[in-house]
Amino acid sequence: MPAPIRLSALLALILLSPAQADTFKRWTDAQGRVHYGDVAPTEADTVEVEVDPNHNVHQAPPTPHFTPAKPEKRSARDEAAARRETKERNERKEKCADYQEKFEHLRSRMRAGYKASQYNKLMEQEESLRRKIRTYCK
Repeated sequence: MPAPIRLSALLALILLSPAQADTFKRWTDAQGRVHYGDVAPTEADTVEVEVDPNHNVHQAPPTPHFTPAKPEKRSARDEAAARRETKERNERKEKCADYQEKFEHLRSRMRAGYKASQYNKLMEQEESLRRKIRTYCK
């Protein structure tokens, strides 16, 4: 029998077999191990056990609701430090933006042309602005 036909036949047998038996058998073998199944060996002492389909059915617990943790109260000192840090951070951002704008203005002036006597002064200004940008724009 070709493999696809065998596979189809096996699938049909599985689908047509009873999904759940109402009873099953329990027996103990010669070594004292307990077995369960639909069919027990003929020589074994079997006990018929009924299955209650609703016996071990449990509902899933309800989904817990997320409650965010309340923020801890900060002391006045912590609040002041946080405000100071925020203020310093904003000042750094402003200085960074200001120095970048000045740098771009200087570069546009240099591209437009300058006298040879202005070269050293423009290069010093450019290097100074680069240092400030590295300091404030981290």
